[in-house]
Amino acid sequence: MVLFRYGIVAAIVAAFVNTLLWLIARAVGVSLRVQPPGRPESQVDLSGVVLLTVVPILLGTGFYALLRRWTRRPFLIFAILALLVFVVLLVPPFAATDRPGSRFLLVLMHVVATVAILAGLFRFERQRPLV
Repeated sequence: MVLFRYGIVAAIVAAFVNTLLWLIARAVGVSLRVQPPGRPESQVDLSGVVLLTVVPILLGTGFYALLRRWTRRPFLIFAILALLVFVVLLVPPFAATDRPGSRFLLVLMHVVATVAILAGLFRFERQRPLV
């Protein structure tokens, strides 16, 4: 259960930072309109930002719990997979908008979520006594 506390904290911190980024972007006039291929144009709203930050971090924490049961090097495996997923998820911001400010914001939000979960799980592993 302690692991999930770290995941929840990581999700809260990432959601908070991404909320600040979203608010700053709106304040300075960054367009938050995107149009993913084959879909109508839409607005990146705050609820979507929070949801798409928190849910993947919590799911990732659950996946990490499974890796801890099945492998001897769960953090290394998770970090590699998380970075691969991060790279793959860099494609949607570039496909959804041609505005540099919007792309930068969306990529930065992905960075925040990735760093948050990796930092949270790293801290969890460091707090456990080595047995």
